[in-house]
Amino acid sequence: MKKAANAIDKISATKEVDNWLDFRRVRVKKRKENEDSINELIEAFEEGILVLDPETRVITQNLIWEVGTKKSLTFKPLLTVGDSQRRLQSVKSTDGHAMLAAYVAELTGENSGIIGGMNTEDYGISRTIAGFFF
Repeated sequence: MKKAANAIDKISATKEVDNWLDFRRVRVKKRKENEDSINELIEAFEEGILVLDPETRVITQNLIWEVGTKKSLTFKPLLTVGDSQRRLQSVKSTDGHAMLAAYVAELTGENSGIIGGMNTEDYGISRTIAGFFF
């Protein structure tokens, strides 16, 4: 894969992820339980797939595979219970896949058609980000 213009070294990528997790006030226990997910985020930052705005804490995901004309997604830095309930109204609590897709849709402000049209590589990264909002 061609190195993206936003690619950074591992130390910088680790700092980006730590800064984002610190901003979100993710507890140490949750970080330990989700080490694999954190490593996935670090790798995505290293490759320039993810970019964190230091001012707003918005994460931009540069899509590996475009969805229609969509080349990137932006993730809100915070999510309220009300925000998540709006998208989860029609999702069964036993359907983990649909719940994650709804979280990705709410965090990015995209409709379910865009989320459903994502390549599995891109969606895997989006899903990892969404996992830290549970």
